[in-house]
Amino acid sequence: MKRAGLLIFALVISIWTAQAQSNAPQHTIEVEGNSEIMIVPDEGVIHITVQKKAMSVSEATRLLNADTKKIIDGFKKSGIDHELTANNYYVNVNRIYQKGTSKDSGYVASQNLKVTVKDIEKQLPQAVELVNTSGDHSVNVNFAISKEKEKSYKDQLLELALQDAKEKAAKIADVMDLNQVKTQKIQYISSQTIPRTYMMKANMMAFDTAESREAPSFVPEEQMISDRVLVTFVFEP
Repeated sequence: MKRAGLLIFALVISIWTAQAQSNAPQHTIEVEGNSEIMIVPDEGVIHITVQKKAMSVSEATRLLNADTKKIIDGFKKSGIDHELTANNYYVNVNRIYQKGTSKDSGYVASQNLKVTVKDIEKQLPQAVELVNTSGDHSVNVNFAISKEKEKSYKDQLLELALQDAKEKAAKIADVMDLNQVKTQKIQYISSQTIPRTYMMKANMMAFDTAESREAPSFVPEEQMISDRVLVTFVFEP
């Protein structure tokens, strides 16, 4: 009976010791791993602001819809590989400020269009020219990295970020004479393009005659895509 009691007591002591060890504070290193890759953009993005003024809301809207339809129909007939979306339609009072006073003169209807073109070298100049010939609009052009191209670099970015974290932890362990460094936790933070749509502005003007207009050419600059991970390592003191 005494022997059984001693065995139970020894078992309790063993469990308590194991729990005490598991609850003991761990010594950790927390390291951020980073990766960066430079990529040439593969999309051209045209931002178009269409505005029409009239003395009534209905007339301003009618004129705006006619101009927007002209642009949309032009792209449909052009053969240009594109994606077109419209947003931010609104009508405001046309308020004119002059010499400290204001005067309401009808309404302004506005609509924003976004046209994404895949072929920067050939079709992007054609697309910009199409917009210019469709009316007097505010136009600017961005270069962007497509989601498909960015995704194709995902594994490489993550591998580089993890390797960066591993090398940083190894350097810390070497300088600080730390033993038995092991990975405890990995947290994926984010991937991003810096910037997502780097802008090379080309504010295009509508000219009076076709002879005076020359189609623009575009040379996109490289953009950076990046990734980050947060890795926690444990070590023996």
